Amino acid sequence: MGAKLQPKQGVPAGLFAGVGMMLLWSAGAQFWGVGAVTLFASIGAVIAPRASVTHQLVAGLLLHLAISMGLGLLFAASLDRLSTRDTLVVSTFYGFTIWVVSVLIMGRWIPVQAVQMSRSGWGFLAFLFFGFLLGVFANRFGLEPVA
Repeated sequence: MGAKLQPKQGVPAGLFAGVGMMLLWSAGAQFWGVGAVTLFASIGAVIAPRASVTHQLVAGLLLHLAISMGLGLLFAASLDRLSTRDTLVVSTFYGFTIWVVSVLIMGRWIPVQAVQMSRSGWGFLAFLFFGFLLGVFANRFGLEPVA
């Protein structure tokens, strides 16, 4: 069997996957959506509703990365020792599960631009990519389980 992520590795794994997802999601938003700045500023408006667009953009990026690190921590804490292929399958399914929860269940609490982008094929792919990158990180940097 392969290595697994230790809980302390969850934050860097989530940061790695979050940056990758942010790049893919931004590209999709820029070319086929509302635009990357508008997308992340709408997310930032949740926590900084009266701030300037620039501050909302920064807040949106930081919120996205904070959520990514939290989800990476949850993934690391729950990941069992699996083979390389199985880790990638499980982590990609984890990305799908996050997509279902965030878009279909929590959608009314998320800004409409983010929901529309997430419900697109490009947004769906970004969530799967997030999960896949968690698996890549786990396979590359995972430690042998402590007995």
